[in-house]
Amino acid sequence: MTMAIGSLLDVAGLLFVFFSVLPSFCGSELSLETGLQFSKEPQSVIVLRNHPALLNCMAVGVSDGDIEISWIKDGVEVVTDRRVSVMANSSLYFRHVVRNLKRHLNDEGRYECVATSRIGAIVSRQAYLQVADLNHFSGQPQNSTVTVGETAHFHCQIKGIPKPTIEWQKNEAPLPLSDRYISLPSNSLLIYNSSQEDAGIYRCRAQNIAGKRFSRGAELTITTAVGVAPEHTPPPRILIGPRDQQVLVSEKVLLECTTTHAGGSQPLIQWSRKDGLPLPNERIKVLGYYNIEIQSVQETDAGVYTCSLPDWPDVAAANATLTVLVPPRPVDASENIIRPTAHTVRMTCEFEGTPAPNITWMKDGQLVKSNGRIKIKGDPGTLLISQSSAIDSGLYQCWAENVAGRAGKIIRLYIKPSENAPDPPKGLRALTASSRTIELTWESSPPKNGRMTMAYSVHYLLTNGGPELQKVVEDPHARSEQPGSTGPRALIEQLQPHTNYTFYVVAYNDRSASQHSEPITQMTLEDVPTSAPDIEVLPAGATALKVQWEHLSLDKARGKIAQYQIYYRRHGQPTQNVIKVNGTITHYIINGLETGIEYDVRILAGTRVGFPTLTDDQWPWVSQIVSSSVNIGVTPMTNVQFVVINPTTIQLFWDLPTKVAVDLLGFKISYKVYGSPEEAKMIILDAVTNHPIYQLKPDTLYEISICPFTDLGDGDLVTKNVRTFPEGFAQGPPVPTAVTADPLNETAILLTWSEPEFSGGSITHFTVRYLPVPSEGPVPTASNDVTHFLERISHTSQLVITDLSPFTVYQFTVQSHAISSNSQPSQEVRCQTKEGCPAAPQKIALYLVGPTDIEVNWQPPKIPNGAITSYVIHYSDKKTAPISNWLTQVENGTTITTVISGLKSNTLYSIQVQAMTRRCGGLYSSPFDLMTQEAYHSRRNESVNGRAYSDRTMGIVIGICICGGCIVFCVILFVVLRNRPLPCDRSQQTMHGVNGSAEQVRDGRPGSNPLLRFNVVTGSNKETESSLHMINKKSQGSEHIDSKGGPVVKKCKQNGELVKANGFSCYSKQNGGALQGLLSQHKLSEGDSTGVSKVSSFAPPPEDAAKSKSHLTECGADGIDAVTKV
Repeated sequence: MTMAIGSLLDVAGLLFVFFSVLPSFCGSELSLETGLQFSKEPQSVIVLRNHPALLNCMAVGVSDGDIEISWIKDGVEVVTDRRVSVMANSSLYFRHVVRNLKRHLNDEGRYECVATSRIGAIVSRQAYLQVADLNHFSGQPQNSTVTVGETAHFHCQIKGIPKPTIEWQKNEAPLPLSDRYISLPSNSLLIYNSSQEDAGIYRCRAQNIAGKRFSRGAELTITTAVGVAPEHTPPPRILIGPRDQQVLVSEKVLLECTTTHAGGSQPLIQWSRKDGLPLPNERIKVLGYYNIEIQSVQETDAGVYTCSLPDWPDVAAANATLTVLVPPRPVDASENIIRPTAHTVRMTCEFEGTPAPNITWMKDGQLVKSNGRIKIKGDPGTLLISQSSAIDSGLYQCWAENVAGRAGKIIRLYIKPSENAPDPPKGLRALTASSRTIELTWESSPPKNGRMTMAYSVHYLLTNGGPELQKVVEDPHARSEQPGSTGPRALIEQLQPHTNYTFYVVAYNDRSASQHSEPITQMTLEDVPTSAPDIEVLPAGATALKVQWEHLSLDKARGKIAQYQIYYRRHGQPTQNVIKVNGTITHYIINGLETGIEYDVRILAGTRVGFPTLTDDQWPWVSQIVSSSVNIGVTPMTNVQFVVINPTTIQLFWDLPTKVAVDLLGFKISYKVYGSPEEAKMIILDAVTNHPIYQLKPDTLYEISICPFTDLGDGDLVTKNVRTFPEGFAQGPPVPTAVTADPLNETAILLTWSEPEFSGGSITHFTVRYLPVPSEGPVPTASNDVTHFLERISHTSQLVITDLSPFTVYQFTVQSHAISSNSQPSQEVRCQTKEGCPAAPQKIALYLVGPTDIEVNWQPPKIPNGAITSYVIHYSDKKTAPISNWLTQVENGTTITTVISGLKSNTLYSIQVQAMTRRCGGLYSSPFDLMTQEAYHSRRNESVNGRAYSDRTMGIVIGICICGGCIVFCVILFVVLRNRPLPCDRSQQTMHGVNGSAEQVRDGRPGSNPLLRFNVVTGSNKETESSLHMINKKSQGSEHIDSKGGPVVKKCKQNGELVKANGFSCYSKQNGGALQGLLSQHKLSEGDSTGVSKVSSFAPPPEDAAKSKSHLTECGADGIDAVTKV
């Protein structure tokens, strides 16, 4: 009886859902006029330059007075002025058409008119405005010599707008009237059965509205045939064969075939189709002897055409493929659509043509882009809009285009709002929390007609376009009335750094969805770049290299590049010199290098957040040899010094060339502010050895170059970037130079430098500042953040820095000190300590994936002290034995899991993991123990009590008993469960193993055997108990779902706790209270004709005191409202 009542309630609930949804679908069948269409569209036009032109456009609609016409050229709105204006009838008028490419004035292009009314906007067909033109000949007729009776052929080629007509002339006069002269549409001239009177000069005359042109003349020479015996007569050959062509349907096409003579006569030519179909003889016109022109081409004319000589089977035939182009034509008719809010709308656009047309969609004159909520599918061109809203109402145009033409249709969509829809959320605000997270808050939507707002969906996408994602948020006021509760909040994560996102929110109650909130745009914070720039290194003189690079793309930069760090070193050496330049620069000259030496260079880009940590594979060195590229008869310059004298003066010193093969005329010095677009200032000197540069700006970086010159030209440049002193700077001792760093071992680095000469006194000591380069974040410099550096004092020009960390990059600077002053820090150098022994691997976990197979998992050491090259897994069934006697299994250094197979059954194994670097092996992990199980094997011949028996009969009996028991158990379980409601969250249904039983793992990790799995608690050295707990795997779906569903997650209240139900709409009754629930979503299947995304419909059940103590929950299938059983 109870089951019957429940079934009746199920049917009643479904009927309620059907009749509640029926008006929505009935509404979609109501008549809806398009309301706006073109009565006149622009047509393509060709005009002369400086002549007027007119493009017409007119639209009619619901109310002609409400229609506005605007014009677009090549996708950009037309700017009107005195020369170009829109007339009262909406036509676009040009007083005179211009085409001046040098002044960027060009009226040529693709024009469209846009008609806009209160219901939307539509775009007209495309019209092209072209300026008449006649090009020069691209193909000229060539001199020709033929024998009397042969066919002469001339051809010319020229392009123009419009297509020019071609007329052939002989000796600058029209051709003689003779049927032997055939002028073909392909711009060819054929002279059949030529004679001596045909000799002369031939040219073609091309003409269109833009003018006329003559080709150059080509001479035709006619020779007398020499008698040849018939048996020695050469076979004919095809001089001009047909060519592959594409032609529009209904146009005409010419297929040429011209041959040489055979023994003084024209050979027979035969036309055929390769597919064996007959030629369209009723539409074929013969031009000349055997050239055919197919009139009014049809689609069935497409194919391969063959010109052959049936009397000469050994002569190769000529083939050509004819492709018939068919403009797009619609297959289905336009149907306007009415839909309620929060539904899925499907619009189809099916066109046929040759080739298959491409489909594009526009809404109110703007291109529709596919994203999560709006999807464009391929064949036949379907537009899907999920969770429809009033902003989706408008005029949609579907355009089909191929090389043959363009066609389209208009569909009007009207989204009918619901009286019970909640008001749009207000007060939407965004706060950037990090480079990948933005927090949104807004005001709760108030109840509408007594219906509470139950959920929100937050929609977000890249402002510049991209997939639209969403996140469902429950309204706090729908579940809590606590004082001081705030409005809804959503944390949007996994965003792209330094990127603008657009957000809007939709509110839902139990009947409908609101309109979209006002959208807002917010940018995420910057992050470190993901890669290094690609660089090119070129020789730049006898002592310099030029390095140049491109800025990183936005997705790789992840912010504004604030600084580039240029690393260079002698090839393969440990000392890395570092030059830091502004983030706007894309080239730099590294100077002070040695001629003939190979150097390695690479560059790292950083934002204000910092620099990335990259491997050598992600950040490779680029090698280049420093070489002299110019020979002017003198050796390259040497010992060039750039000395800052004061805040406005820099003095240059150099040595004269040691070898001079020609007269040295002098030196050229050029200088400018580094990075300035202005030309460098030039100073030309005689053969001197020093020169000052005056009137410089204080505290400014200058790029200074010097080179020798002779009568043979300028020599190699020596370039250096030098910064002047700031105002009021007291000159101190010189900066130490030639700083090098060499690793001694894993904890020590030797630093050496050249002690500079100081004419103003003596250098008392040096200060070495150093620090480990952080793996991420900004790197401090010696000039702006001394507090981060460690310091050591040295009274000599070298120092051993000890107590360093293994396999760590350190940066160093050296500073000179006098009694009362000090120098600027030296150029920064970096060096990495040698590798050490790693720490022990972490988080060891063991799993029994087979009776005698153990899976071992681990994590890399917290302190690797080098590049991990391999992992060694030590295992033994004798835990007390020396570890050198244990068995081992070696895995690659990138591996963090392995399986040890072929172990003894029913045996306790101890396992330890060790990491290895190139230098040595690290510490062992703590031992972990795990017992294997009895192996499954045949015992067919095993003897029991001295008697042999077979397992086959016993196995059959046991199998039958187990199967029978399972059938009985399933029948009982089915009878019991059919009267119980399904739990909202199926993941909560668990069974616990008892007395050594265990679950069968169906979704084990890749590569594992779906047998019994034992999980050993990390850190325990005790033997694992044989009894197992059932593994309960919950759904780990991402919260980032597109608006079509993605991972479908439902939520409901159960026993006062929030639970999830994947793929179901959930309802619950608890203690007689009102039903609670959230937005129900489902994915639209390919065959779903309605595409309805339902919002669960909630209605409080009758109060029943006798049943209010129980808590019954039932979950309905996707897209169908569930009914609570009472």
